[in-house]
Amino acid sequence: MNQLGKRILLTGQPHERRHPLENGGVKITTFVPLQFKKRGIRKVVVGPAGVDVPVVVNSSAVITPDTDLPLLKALGRGCYWQHQLDTGAVTNAAEIAKREGIHRTTVNQFLRLALLAPDIAQAALKGTLPRTISLERLLCSAIPLDWGKQREIIAALG
Repeated sequence: MNQLGKRILLTGQPHERRHPLENGGVKITTFVPLQFKKRGIRKVVVGPAGVDVPVVVNSSAVITPDTDLPLLKALGRGCYWQHQLDTGAVTNAAEIAKREGIHRTTVNQFLRLALLAPDIAQAALKGTLPRTISLERLLCSAIPLDWGKQREIIAALG
């Protein structure tokens, strides 16, 4: 609702209003439809559909993409463990769990990440996955083996 209390705009589209001031100036109010969503334990800004960069800062400093370090670490461990299973260095996930000192379920969850489509893994590495995708969210969702369905799930989660 604007300051004068005239009406609430529920269109969800970006818009701008100009309010004349008594001294001849103009007060400009801008509405940008942003949402705050959880990404793990943090909240991130998510813009409207079709907007890749919801907030643009005009400065000389370059804003780098957000890389999710816990996701990258889990993805790396999963790929490493899958490689060890493929080469025969270990026989099963229980052996990896015993050697690493972690629960077998954690090993199995990280091994599922090794089956992600290459473009999804690359997007995680570059930090270009949707901002709401986190390690926790990936582990809670059922990730199918079909890469096309994986892309659909990532799109739905984002």
